[in-house]
This record gives sequence, C-alpha cells and structure tokens, in this order.
Amino acid sequence: MDGGVNKPFGTDLFGNDTMQRTAIFVGEERIELGRRWGPGPIACVIGCNPSMADGQKDDPTSLWWNAWFQLFGFGGYRAVNLYPFCTSSPAECRKRADWHLTDDWYARDQLIMTNLPHVAKVAKECAQVFVCWGNIAWDETWIEHVIEEVQGGEEPWPDLWCWGTTKSGAPTHPMARGRYRIPRDQKPILWRPA
Repeated sequence: MDGGVNKPFGTDLFGNDTMQRTAIFVGEERIELGRRWGPGPIACVIGCNPSMADGQKDDPTSLWWNAWFQLFGFGGYRAVNLYPFCTSSPAECRKRADWHLTDDWYARDQLIMTNLPHVAKVAKECAQVFVCWGNIAWDETWIEHVIEEVQGGEEPWPDLWCWGTTKSGAPTHPMARGRYRIPRDQKPILWRPA
C-alpha cells in the first residue's frame, strides 16, 4: 500500500515496469539472472539449477527473491547456480551434471567449468551472498569445490548466508514446503563464515 493505492511490486503508479531484468546465457543455458529495482546493495544468490526465468519473465523463485530482497533493503540481486542447466527438474539437472556417466564433455567443459568462475566472480562482486540449493544438490564434493572458489582465492572472501536449513544441513530453497517453508520476513542466517 502506498497512500491507499495498491502498487504491484516492480511497477510505478502508472503501471510501468520499474525493474531492470537481465539474464546471461551460454548457448541455451542461463548462467546468471539479475533483477535491480533501485538503490541499495546488490546480493548474490547461489542456487542449484536455473528454472526458466529470463530477462523478461519471472518464476516463483525469482518472485520470492524480488519480494524478500526489497523487504530487507537490497537494490537487487544476481542469481547464479551450482549447475547452469535451465530446467525446473532436479532429475534433468542431475542427468546433465553427471557428464562422466554420459560422456557429455560439452556439459563439463563448456558449461559446468565455464559456470564455476562466473559464480565465484559474481559472489565476490556482491554485497552479501545467499545460498539456497536445498536437498536437490546431491554432489557434496562439487558443492565444496564451488564454496572453495567463492570463499578462496583473491579477496573478498564472503560469508555465505541462508534463510534456513534442511534436516541434512543444506541451505533451504525459497520454494520449500511444509516445515521447511521460509517466511517472507525470515531474517538472514549465517550458513558458512569465510
């Protein structure tokens, strides 16, 4: 509510979109999704695999991020992923990421290994880093490798924040349901200090 007038998120009083929407692709695979709506720090979000959101449209996860980051005073976010494969299916992501089982060298060399330095670069450029891959990220060795890239090398060495954890200790995904559902006003939780 703004002066008694309902104002949808990302629009001005005249209904014009005020949100800058970006997406970076390598071929058909998205390596970054960005949203910026105003002044304030820019966050980095690291998930598991991209959904179908892009430079024009949002999905349920990006809508959740839009609302949460605005509520907590951020000016936008840049979302990157452990794996750059555009699918809402964790099974399809796993199939593509397990390149060694399918001899999909393109997936490894041109997508996964191109994605890794981009994830670290974006994380180091942002004011705060949030992680939210939930239990769909299955490869603990790869997760630790990505974390090492983000929190190692040249400064800065960012802390990793989340909105909650699963029973296994993984950072909860915003679309988690049931007892792991994240309230819209959840305060950030330090998941792994640098």
